[in-house]
Amino acid sequence: MKRLQTISGFLFLCFAAGCAFADDYLIVGTQANGGGAIYDVNGGSLAFIENLPPVENVPWGARAAYYHEANDTLYFAEGDSPAEWSVPLGDLLNPAVAAPATRIRGFDNRGGGEQHPDIFIRGPQNGEIYAHTRGGGRLWHYNPITDTATDMGVHTAATDSKIYQVVYGNTLYTHNGSNGFRAWDQVEDGSWSAPYNPRISGVLDSHATAVRQSDGTYFSGRSGTIAYGSFVSGGASPGTLPRLDPISPLNSMDVSGDGTKLWVAGFQPHISRDTNYLGYFDISGNLASARFTLVVSPGGTLPGLTGNDWRISIVSIPPSGIGPFLRGDSNSDSTFDISDPITILRFLFLGGEVLGCRAAADANGDGGIDITDAIYSLNFLFLGGEALPAPTECGRSDLEEDISLGCENSVCE
Repeated sequence: MKRLQTISGFLFLCFAAGCAFADDYLIVGTQANGGGAIYDVNGGSLAFIENLPPVENVPWGARAAYYHEANDTLYFAEGDSPAEWSVPLGDLLNPAVAAPATRIRGFDNRGGGEQHPDIFIRGPQNGEIYAHTRGGGRLWHYNPITDTATDMGVHTAATDSKIYQVVYGNTLYTHNGSNGFRAWDQVEDGSWSAPYNPRISGVLDSHATAVRQSDGTYFSGRSGTIAYGSFVSGGASPGTLPRLDPISPLNSMDVSGDGTKLWVAGFQPHISRDTNYLGYFDISGNLASARFTLVVSPGGTLPGLTGNDWRISIVSIPPSGIGPFLRGDSNSDSTFDISDPITILRFLFLGGEVLGCRAAADANGDGGIDITDAIYSLNFLFLGGEALPAPTECGRSDLEEDISLGCENSVCE
């Protein structure tokens, strides 16, 4: 049975106005046969949910996790050994189900070690699954239906590419082993460009890389120092986060779904890889003075996890439906009053209004915007008519009618 054990003292705060993601899950994996576990980092605490299932009765490593939304599946790569596997995320989170782990055979003929994937990624143009192999820096297309891997071509090889790749926009970035990146662009037909130098420097001799998807801010570092910069503007890194002394070096890092935290995992130097630590930087403000919070002190433990040499990944699940919005609030001022049916009438007959959230203007929830919505609103406001359908407080909607109408610009508090 899945367990929810709270780690005392840790609170997950959503600093953004209206969280962009419904749930964040932190996956902590280990190298070799140390297994791993998944933790909930929403709802005010970090909580153990479940151990990652064993593969063929062995708790395989999980250096990096990739969530493929199209089939609700987590894909894992260990990087230094032939240990690729997958597990359905919904099953892993369901207390009534024993989540099955499936060994991926598509890379079996690649030999051993660095000829195997470091990480699985989503193709930014076609949404399909790809993998990067550090040995030779090759890109591969993976088909989960046939369990086969197809080489994307010798032109994609970059012998100086390293581990922990990130995707931003239509580009895949990986560290080049010095102080910069290598990059590949995916084009509309699904093919990839040859690797090129994106003209970004000063990113240190990196072992870990992460990106904030909202603005392209990257984080790259290794021995306790994390440089930051922009994939959008490029150029030299403008600075570093406060140094992680005395608990460097770091193994891996990832950004929370709302972009306010940079999670970091590593071990205390000069002792052993058993002295794992875990924490996060608050990256919601000035990065040069970002505050680091230690969640697990060096040598501490996480519920349900026994392996060492921790590697972390954040899986962010976007909320379903559309919104948030307030039903009947056709002028998007966060209130429902006489001005809203007036806005509908102006929109219908005078052409003088732009509806920022058409779903909100559908006061009776019938999937259209017409004079009956104004009448329905007036009946409720002044004649004690039927209440408006949900959401009657600021919230989201999963109704197909609302999703079809859309809600591009809503001010809802």
